[in-house]
This record gives sequence, structure tokens and C-alpha cells, in this order.
Amino acid sequence: MFRMLARMPAAVITAVLLHLALVLAILFSDLWQPRSTQLSGQTASQEASQSVEQPNIAAESVSSEAIEKQAERLREQREARKQNLAEQERAAEKAAATRRAEEARARQLEEQRRQREEAAADEAKRLAEIKEQQRQVEAERQAALQEVEAARKEAEAARKKSEAEQQRAEEAAKRREAEEKARQKAKEEAEAARQKAEEKARKEAEEQARKEAAEKARLEAEEKARREAAEKAAREQAEREARERAMQEQLAAEQRARVEQDALSRWAAAIQSKVRQNWQRPPGAKAGWTCTVTVQQDRDGRVRQVSVGRCDGDRLFERSIVQAIEAASPLPKPELDSIFQDKIEFTFEP
Repeated sequence: MFRMLARMPAAVITAVLLHLALVLAILFSDLWQPRSTQLSGQTASQEASQSVEQPNIAAESVSSEAIEKQAERLREQREARKQNLAEQERAAEKAAATRRAEEARARQLEEQRRQREEAAADEAKRLAEIKEQQRQVEAERQAALQEVEAARKEAEAARKKSEAEQQRAEEAAKRREAEEKARQKAKEEAEAARQKAEEKARKEAEEQARKEAAEKARLEAEEKARREAAEKAAREQAEREARERAMQEQLAAEQRARVEQDALSRWAAAIQSKVRQNWQRPPGAKAGWTCTVTVQQDRDGRVRQVSVGRCDGDRLFERSIVQAIEAASPLPKPELDSIFQDKIEFTFEP
């Protein structure tokens, strides 16, 4: 019944109203029926009294009992109808309350469904944002990894280059060390050969004296002497070659020193000549005055600073020398770069 009320509330309410109308119609008809019966009994008694008095009294008594019984039945029926009506009203109210509860439940379910849909939409949006953030983070991570890999490769290339340069430097140092050891060894071998040669000469003299004692000893001594002579010749040859190499190196060094000294002398002369060309004799300058001058210059010969040391002349003489050096800037360059000096000192003589 409740399901019918939920599905067709209008039809159920209409049926209930029709039943109520029917009950009311029956009730009113029952209420009016006793009065009509009483009136009919009174009319019948009046008519009977006109004819015979005794039978009317009996009829009136019977009609009252019947009326009472009928009234009792009507009251019982009314009570039954009232109870039935009350039960129907309670059922209708219960059905209406159930319908309202179901409607509220339906609205609640609809609201929950809408909230779930909104939550699902929000969750989908949030997941999409999270995926986009993850994509961006992954892209940034990949870019950072590429930068780190590029930096690592550059560092690796720089490390390999540095190791190669260091290896070349170590090989050069080892070669120089080996050459120095070879020279030292040659020197030591030459000294040892000399000492051994002296010792060998002494032994040869002793063996020559023992030759007369036994032929076998003589032959052995001669064989040994031949071997030692060959070794000595080889050592002497090595010693001579070492001395020749040392002498050649010394000659080359002396030659370089002479060349550099000559170039240095010519360079100093060129500087003094250019300074003299730019020097103007100050008033009161005397013959024989000299000044020791220190000049700071750069690689191109430009004069950076001039300072006068020991000087025989006066302030004007010193000032004229400083002006001459400054006017001679840039100074002549040396023939050899190896003799260049950024600080030179010379004695100026007019």
C-alpha cells in the first residue's frame, strides 16, 4: 500500500476521500432513520387509537424496543466506522509521512549524487592538474639531467686534457731526470774506470812478476789482461765520448753566453745612444759628470719609471737625464728576446 502511495499519491488520496464521503453518507442516513421510524410509529399509533386503544399500546411498546435496538446497532456501527475512519486517517498520515520521508530521502540521494558528481569532477580536475605538474616536473628533471650530463662531459673533457698535459709534463720531467742520471752515471763510470785502470795497472805489474813463476799463471794472466784491456778501452772510449759531449755542451753554453753578452752590450749601447740623442746639456753642466740611472720599461720598450742613483752632477743635470730617457721612449728592443730586462741600470755619460 505504501509503495502504491509513493507511486500514485493522487489516486490513493482520491480513493480515501471517496471512502470518507461514503462513510459520512451512511452515518447521516442512519441518524435520520430512527426519527422517521419514530414518526411512523406515532402516526400508526394515532390511527390505531381511533379504532381500538389496547392494541396501540402493544405496538408502541414493540416499536420502542426495536428503536432502542436499532439505535444500539447504529451506535456500534458509528463506533466501528469511527475506528475504521481513524485507522484509515492514521494509515493515510503514515502513508503521507512515509511519502514525505521517501521524498526527503530521494532529495538527499539526489543531493548526494550531485555532490559525488561535483566531487568526481573536482577530483578529475585535480588529477589533471597533478598530471600536468608531474609532466612539468619530469620535463624540468630531464632538462636538469641533460645540463648535468653536459657539465659532466665538459668536466670529463677538461679532466682528460689536464691529465694529458700533466702526463706530458711528467714525461718531460722524466726525460730530463733520465738525461741527468745518464750524465751523472757517465761521470761516475768514468771515475770508476780511472780508479779501476789504476788498480788494474797495479795488478798487471804484480802478475808480470808472477809470470816467471808459472807458465800457466802467465797464460791466465795474459788472457785476463787482454779482457781487462778491452774493457778498459771501452771505458776509456765512453769516458772520452762523455768528456767530448760535456765539452761540446760547455762550448755551446759559452757561445750562447758570448752571443747574449754581445747582444746585451749592443742593446745597452743603443739605449745610451738614443738617450744621448735626446739629451740637452743643462746650463752649468761640467765635463766628466756621470749618473747611475735605473729604468723600468715594459715589453715594448715604453718607459714606466726612471730613478737616479749615484750622480756627480746637480739637480738640473739629473733632471736633464730623466727628461732625455723619457723622450727616448720607447727604448730600442734587444736583438734576442732572452736578454730582455724590464729593469735596466746603466751609467749615463754625456
